[in-house]
Amino acid sequence: MKREFLKLPPAAQLNIVFFLILGLLVLIFYSKISMAFHLITIYLSLALFQIFLYRLNNNKVINFLKNIGFPCFSVLIAFDTIGYIIPYIKKDMDFLFLTLDYKILGFYPYLYLEKYYNPLITEIMQISYCFYYFLPFLLGFYLIKKGSQEEFQKALFFVILCFYISYIGYLIFPALGPRFSLALVFQQELKGLFLADKINSLLNSLEGLKRDAFPSGHVGISVLIMLMFYRYNRKIFWLILLPVLLLIISTVYCRYHYFVDVLGGLILTVVTLLIGNLYYNFWLMKNGNTLNKR
Repeated sequence: MKREFLKLPPAAQLNIVFFLILGLLVLIFYSKISMAFHLITIYLSLALFQIFLYRLNNNKVINFLKNIGFPCFSVLIAFDTIGYIIPYIKKDMDFLFLTLDYKILGFYPYLYLEKYYNPLITEIMQISYCFYYFLPFLLGFYLIKKGSQEEFQKALFFVILCFYISYIGYLIFPALGPRFSLALVFQQELKGLFLADKINSLLNSLEGLKRDAFPSGHVGISVLIMLMFYRYNRKIFWLILLPVLLLIISTVYCRYHYFVDVLGGLILTVVTLLIGNLYYNFWLMKNGNTLNKR
């Protein structure tokens, strides 16, 4: 069984291990979590389906499920269900992050930026914040078009690893972010020109009340993908550099994150690259330095 498991692509292994860990976590806090049985069922089902998926013969539909459909579904389900678990196992730590921001900067940046708020800047910042949602697909599309299965599988593993490490951060350091913790302190609302208000409402309705501030997944994932493009295609790297920088600023400007969340996001990228490279090289060694084609 161990040998068969190691033959699976790293992204598939990661999904199985992560969902089993989440199932174990829910089992530990079973008496505190009202939907514990349902969550354990979901996590075990996802882990088993991941195993089953790689026992199927390849065709266009199966390949899509393996490489795009199920990875996206897994990341979204993990994010949504973790948001449900956190309040039952850990208290919010927003006060700690507010304190750290003030100790590092000597002021609260999200409050300081209020003096510079105007609809045009808000519009640019809110749109920049959403650039994050397109970056993984941009990278995947580029690598698929390039025709490198090994580079695609490696990138897929790194991106999913970055997501899951950030989710572990949410479990350990739950925080709502300034838009909720300081809602009564802000002197003015963020108003855009055309899309900003609609985007903000849509994100609020989709995410709900999530404790997903630290580390900033927006920063971690975006910087990770930007660095990957630096390796794969320098032209695309330079094209996305400014949007990613604006995205990082927008996380604080739009009140989604504390300053330490941004620092945490940068550390998240570094940790992902370190752990990812170590494990991926180990996996290649165990599989004779070749990508499993199953």
